This record gives sequence, C-alpha cells and structure tokens, in this order.
Amino acid sequence: MELARGAWNLSLDTPTLPPATATNTLILGHDRLLVIEPATPHERERARLDALLDELRAQGRTIAGLALTHHHPDHIGYAVELRERYGVPLLAHPETAARLHFEVDETIEDDWTIELGGGQRVRAVHTPGHAPGHLVFWDEASGIAHAGDLVAGVGSILIDPRDGGDMTTYLESLRRIAEGCRVRSERGLDSRLVPAHGPVIDDPVALLEHYVRHRLAREDKVRQAVLAGARDFDAILAQAYADTPPFIWPIAAHALDAHLRKLVDDGELTRTPGAPSSAGYPGAKPA
Repeated sequence: MELARGAWNLSLDTPTLPPATATNTLILGHDRLLVIEPATPHERERARLDALLDELRAQGRTIAGLALTHHHPDHIGYAVELRERYGVPLLAHPETAARLHFEVDETIEDDWTIELGGGQRVRAVHTPGHAPGHLVFWDEASGIAHAGDLVAGVGSILIDPRDGGDMTTYLESLRRIAEGCRVRSERGLDSRLVPAHGPVIDDPVALLEHYVRHRLAREDKVRQAVLAGARDFDAILAQAYADTPPFIWPIAAHALDAHLRKLVDDGELTRTPGAPSSAGYPGAKPA
C-alpha cells in the first residue's frame, strides 16, 4: 500500500505475539530505496515483498539498503535472504548487531541519515527501552516513520529486562519521538507512525502521550502495592495487576520487573533480600 510519495507499506504475516499476526515492512525512497523491517519468514509473504521491490526497480529505482529496527525474531525473518537476493547492505544499530545470529554490513547510530533522491532523506533515531539497539526510521519529507516496537497499532509493547528492556529509557524514547512530532506540527508538518504491528498511527502525539500515562499509572499501582505491604514479587504482581486477567500475569511479570527496577533506580524502593523471585527480580520494600 502506498502511504505517500515515496512510501510503501506491506503488512506481512510473521510469528509474532498475539493479538498481532503480522509485521509491517516499510519501503522509503525516490531514486534509491530503503527497506525497513524485512521481517517475514514465510515464502508466500516474501513473494509479495519481492514483487513490490521488483516493480519499483523496473521503474528505475535501486535498493540502497535494508534496515532493522531491532533484533527480535519477528523483525528479522527475511533479512539475510533479502540481502542475498538483491546484493544490498544490511544496517542495524551496534547493540542490535551484537544480538543477532548473523552479521550486518554496516552499524548505524543515532542521527544517521541516508539520502534517497528527490529531496527525500531518512534519519535514524535511537529509541532504546524495548530493546537496547532499537531505532525509529523517520522520512523527513513525508513525516512517515517506521516506529518498530516503540508503539503498537495492535497489542502491547513488552519491556523485558532479561532481554535488555529498560523502563526508564523506554519512557524517554516515547517522549523524544512525541516531541519530534510536536515540533513538526508547530512547523505545519504532519507526522505518521508505522508501527511494527497494526495499522498506521495518524495522531502519534496522542498515542505516545497515552503510552507514557499508561506506564506511569501502572508504576503508581506498583508503588502503592509495595507501600500497602506487598513485599515478594508475586504479591506485588497480584496487587499491581489486579485489573488484568490472571492469564496475562506471566507476561505482565516482565513489565513488573522493569517497573520495580526503575523504582529502585529512582531511589523510591529497595530490593527485598531473600524474597521469592518470579522474573529475575526478588521483590521490593520502601526505601
């Protein structure tokens, strides 16, 4: 689907966490193309992407590179084979490259840019939190950005400290992208986010601010659970996530782990020595 001049998006089936069933691959460019999130491992879906790329190449465009937002399996399923098919470089943040089972051709940092012709330039923004090497790729002309797993159009975003997730940096990343969208709006420019999973987000500031409020509200539930006397991890989980079905608690445990670590880092809580541990974190008590 063509989103704007020089921007095409394909939602391709991937083995991702329900309720999501697909990952968005975004193609940006005028004379040269940047393919962001070559994710699908399925042959029928790979054929759909190949067909679009071959159509664009037949119009005289070339593929400049393939870009990864981060290292998780539902985001890299076609990376190696697509690189081999077209003989183009694979790009990722150094923290992502260190977590992959294959080599990348070029590591890219925050504020990296690539010129794609016709006045189209894409900028990488380092947005850790969900993953240490997470990048958002922003087309400065159209305001369309591939947000990876910073936000989701369907489902939620997992912050798992055992996989490099960090709640403090995640909140900072949400605020950074929200501020970028606000600045564009003040200049009379639109912004749209293509999340890794789900539909395009047309009001990114509202969604990003909602994400921040939601995480801080959950943090307060964690804080209140500890202040009310919960000490071990499972007791805190039961109180802080009492508003969610228990079958979700095994996934919520990762977010709780991240919230507790943040509150300890912020000096509000301390670890509870000897308390039972469920997600690598033993529980907490007031500082």
